[in-house]
Amino acid sequence: MNAVDTNILIYVNDPRDTIKQAKASSLISNLTDGVLLWQVACEILDA
Repeated sequence: MNAVDTNILIYVNDPRDTIKQAKASSLISNLTDGVLLWQVACEILDA
């Protein structure tokens, strides 16, 4: 099981750095057993 970090979700949605955005998108796309922790969900919703 892999937990997704808040920064990965921010990078996926931030077009200012296309390299980080592409890497984050790749990580999310290739994740087969990922979980989203409550703390991360609250942090991304609050951002």
